Amino acid sequence: MNNFVLGQYVPGKSYIYKLDPRVKIISTILLMVAVFFLKNYYEMLGAIGFTLIILLTSRISIFKALKGLRPLLMLSIFVFLFQIFFNKSGYVIHSKEMYLSIDSIVAIVLLTLIYFLTKKYIKLNFLYFLLFLTLIYFSLAYLNNFYTFLTFNLEIYKNGLDMSLFIFFRLIAIVFIATLLTLSTKPTDLTLGIEFLLKPLKVIKINPEEIALIITIALRYIPTIMDEAYKIMDAQASRGADFKSGSIVKKVKIIVSLLVPMFVMSFERSDELADAMLSRNFVPGKKKTRYHVLKWKTIDTFVLIFSILVLGGAICLSILL
Repeated sequence: MNNFVLGQYVPGKSYIYKLDPRVKIISTILLMVAVFFLKNYYEMLGAIGFTLIILLTSRISIFKALKGLRPLLMLSIFVFLFQIFFNKSGYVIHSKEMYLSIDSIVAIVLLTLIYFLTKKYIKLNFLYFLLFLTLIYFSLAYLNNFYTFLTFNLEIYKNGLDMSLFIFFRLIAIVFIATLLTLSTKPTDLTLGIEFLLKPLKVIKINPEEIALIITIALRYIPTIMDEAYKIMDAQASRGADFKSGSIVKKVKIIVSLLVPMFVMSFERSDELADAMLSRNFVPGKKKTRYHVLKWKTIDTFVLIFSILVLGGAICLSILL
């Protein structure tokens, strides 16, 4: 479960834990909207710095928040490289002739074999992958001693680099903000907050309690299901299954053998949850009393005003710059 952060709650006693869940949800939405009004990666770096300050002052581990970025690392790399290679606007900041030759092909094949054979022994997989890409670049750029099949010019443009950094930093800022909400809010408080904010839907005869319950259960069971998946993977690995190497067909078979018990466990947990809710006389749509009642405090008002000002500042920056 420690490898998947989104949806987890980490107990704490700082000011952010004492905030009303309604103001935390509203502030999260406002800050995310503000991020989309920023226009360059300098402003996005400022947004990330602002989020890190909140993490530090709220005594939430930055390393815990950084783990929330792991599921998006490959997507971030893909978006980054896509903008670098295909965005041809602006002036050229780097130009290098690349060679697809016999020695460069041999080097790439050897590097690929070494990477896939050794990556399971490396803890910092992301940095190791970046090193792998860097070595491939140098192989194409400087190995042309034997017969060359193809030459092409690799050009990196200013706008392409700026856009790649901008999208990469935007993803980081959004994940940090979302992770901050789930790490500091109990699932029960999150349910109450979402339910209160969705009350206007009663006008069109939509029950906000059911929607809030569905969202909260989904968030709560993401880390639980991932934890079960890791347990199944460990159990299968102890029986000789290898999830990191082998042919594509073999990996597909292993993934199928992982998905089947996960689906079975998910159905079993859903039945157990339904029985637990029925044993507590839970009836959707029926009015019920609550043990925990949300209370709006002065600090909640200040945080809400501050979030609105941040959104207003982002809108002003997008208009003026």
